Amino acid sequence: MAEMGGDPHRLTAEQRATYDKLTVASDPLTLDTLKKVVLGSLWFSPLHSLRELGQYFAGMKFSEQLTPALAAFDDRADGTRFELPFFVFQGDRDVITPAGRARAFFDEVEAPAKEFALIEDASHFASFRHPDRFLHLMLTRVRPVLAEAVRA
Repeated sequence: MAEMGGDPHRLTAEQRATYDKLTVASDPLTLDTLKKVVLGSLWFSPLHSLRELGQYFAGMKFSEQLTPALAAFDDRADGTRFELPFFVFQGDRDVITPAGRARAFFDEVEAPAKEFALIEDASHFASFRHPDRFLHLMLTRVRPVLAEAVRA
């Protein structure tokens, strides 16, 4: 990590993938969610084969080649003004996209409607870790905004 430097915007795509892997592996909540929820879903799902578990990892490795711009991704490059509703729902203990950084970006956004909510006891995979809480946010925060837009 020290060799890669402290600025995540200066990392190559391969370095960013390594950084994310090390970050996930060092955070017990994120690692547990990845193992039990994400991979567990593939492992035990009657809709997936064991071959697809290997394909998942191959896809993750392949995506590193497709996203070289990820290392220099700038949240604000496309602006912070949106003509449609803007929602951020994430884990309060997210180590990949820390809540403070997400909130700072959210605060800069101008949108006709916007909502920010943290899902407690969740990290980067918040919607998988607590699907009931995520669904509740979708139904109570997103659905009313969309219903109002349809009526208008």
